[in-house]
Amino acid sequence: MTLFDERPISPMMAKTGKPFDSDDFIFEPKWDGLRALLFKHDRRIELQNRNLKDVTAGYPELQKLKSSIKARSAIVDGEVVILDEKGLPDFGKMQHRFGINDPREATVLGKTLPATYVAFDLLHLNGKDLIARPLEERKSRLQTIIREGPHLLLGDHVDRKGKRFYDEASKQGFEGVIAKRRDSPYLPGVRADVWVKIKGAKTVDCIVVGFTKGEGMRVSSFGALVVAAYAGNGRLQHIGNVGGGFDSKSLETMTPMLQKLVRKTPVIEGPVEAPTPVTWVMPRIVCEVKYASITHERKLRFPRFSRLRNDKSPEECRMDI
Repeated sequence: MTLFDERPISPMMAKTGKPFDSDDFIFEPKWDGLRALLFKHDRRIELQNRNLKDVTAGYPELQKLKSSIKARSAIVDGEVVILDEKGLPDFGKMQHRFGINDPREATVLGKTLPATYVAFDLLHLNGKDLIARPLEERKSRLQTIIREGPHLLLGDHVDRKGKRFYDEASKQGFEGVIAKRRDSPYLPGVRADVWVKIKGAKTVDCIVVGFTKGEGMRVSSFGALVVAAYAGNGRLQHIGNVGGGFDSKSLETMTPMLQKLVRKTPVIEGPVEAPTPVTWVMPRIVCEVKYASITHERKLRFPRFSRLRNDKSPEECRMDI
């Protein structure tokens, strides 16, 4: 039995850290898109996201990768991105591709907002699983089967000089850097310290559990989002109210989403301090929030809305900050 027989497969995840140098690690840009495992078997290409859902139909243009991956069978780990004119990932444009199931709509978007798959790891090749092999070996084998083209890139990396690479990646406009221990195996579904994500701003993925009434120019939308995350006991814990960081587009997008999820009672325990009454919602919306620090009560200090995360599930929002 191989990984092909065990699908779906949870991708390996990284823990959060700060820039560092090390002879034991390699450093990759943090591509800002949709994390996806790519399965090639004979002439078929399938894509599975981090939530174990098949998203193949949403990216029909990536079927062209059949001839660009030189293998009978392969499982590749990577990121689906939409690149801007500078060759950098544009998450705003990428959001338009999330959750598209209609073949005609997906085909149109594949032409107007074409996706690129960035390959950075190899889990299986021609009938043999590679997850127990060192990262360096997996990357070396990946390089032999990838032929780059309009919809396929081989993820680049540098050795040892993580601090300098982080500075350069940040200047270029990347979200951050992923450090990976060069001898590490691939651990499906594990958030391991042999992989470290390094981002410029402190951010956390939160679940929206309510919103306050808007005032002034925001009377027709909302004042602040009441956000939560899963604590170690498996319960949703309130971690703050986010009232800043919204532009007119995000307010316009989120307001009808919230109205559709309204419920009478909260899904979190304990009191929530807010300047205006809270309308509770079902815990379905995930958003990324920037913050300065964490209080002793495990609340976000100076939180600001960053963006919606349609690619992440509420179950992934945990208090590991």
